[in-house]
Amino acid sequence: MKVKVAVLQYDVPEDSDASFKKLNEMVMQASWAGASLIVAPETAVGGFKEVKERDTDYLARLSEIVKKHKVFLATSFYTKKDNKLYNQGYIIAPSGKSVLHYRKLYLAKPEVDDGITSGNKLGIADTQIGKLGMIICKDGFNKFSHFLYEKLNFLGAEIICIPSWSISWSQMNTQEYIRVLYTYGAFASRSFVLLSGNLNISSNSFGRSLIISPIRGVLKEGSTNHKEILYEELDLDEVKKAREFDSWWQPKKKVDIK
Repeated sequence: MKVKVAVLQYDVPEDSDASFKKLNEMVMQASWAGASLIVAPETAVGGFKEVKERDTDYLARLSEIVKKHKVFLATSFYTKKDNKLYNQGYIIAPSGKSVLHYRKLYLAKPEVDDGITSGNKLGIADTQIGKLGMIICKDGFNKFSHFLYEKLNFLGAEIICIPSWSISWSQMNTQEYIRVLYTYGAFASRSFVLLSGNLNISSNSFGRSLIISPIRGVLKEGSTNHKEILYEELDLDEVKKAREFDSWWQPKKKVDIK
């Protein structure tokens, strides 16, 4: 099966209404180009302060955008439940219904400082365009990421949607560090990886959105400073081939080392 996908890269507005307007514009453009699945940046809509003070839930507004353009959409926003704050991810179907919800597991330090609570579940959604999984930003580039990719492989994910924000650090080339680990993630999970990037200057976000194949590596890569949409037609047979490769190439057991 082949699926046309789009990965959005833009500067997410801080104002809540402006963020929905911008996302709608970008999704409209991608849907006109024929994309069935669209991945937007992390926390692409709403605002942290608004959620913290008013318990605002943005899912209904997000669903309206999806129904209007008849696409699958993956992104995240801050939400509050039982007096706890989360970075809540969703994959929403063209019907406007959520087919997968996910709470970011490995929080960035500013999120920890803001009192965000991490999630503890990982799953996939079996849809008409393939088996979709999700992680969010830092989940995919830390010392425990391998276990998430391994779990998604076990669950049979074919496409992993990764809304991201990302920041740079002057003492390390974090752009290459992140690129390499997400590429590793595609190979380790035997899944396509769709990574969206933000261009927010105030947080040193640098874009570099990615579309990565589990066989061919990086297929498309965004710039560090321009609004753009990456498009690609994914052939999900590549996932099957990558997993068949394991049957003879992978070692049968772990070697004990001293």
